[in-house]
Amino acid sequence: MSYDLYFWRQTKALSQKPEEIVDLLSADEPVFGIAAFPRDRVRAIFRQFFPEIVDGDFQLDWKGAGSYFQVEFSHATEKDVHMIVVTCGYELLKAPDVMNRITEACGVLGCALFDPQSDERYEQPNPK
Repeated sequence: MSYDLYFWRQTKALSQKPEEIVDLLSADEPVFGIAAFPRDRVRAIFRQFFPEIVDGDFQLDWKGAGSYFQVEFSHATEKDVHMIVVTCGYELLKAPDVMNRITEACGVLGCALFDPQSDERYEQPNPK
């Protein structure tokens, strides 16, 4: 069983609900009002927070804490990411330190978490 988390950075207020934004971004088309980042930068940030992560360029895989997570991307362009999708093993929810590091890694880019399981989009942090 897995648990999906979505991260993106809005540059302006959008009228769509978070789940509608996920659908739009999943289509790999640029969306006005959503920031894009070089995929290489996003991968480097995850490697900084999780040095043992396996970097497959278009997917990152991490195992630990009795579980796993995978990072995939939706692309605004061939090399630019506008949504980070983290699929976690359900057991990872019992490791808040790992879950917090995932959120912190995305927070470096100023990306906020949308948790579709709770239907909550968290406050967007300032990029670092």
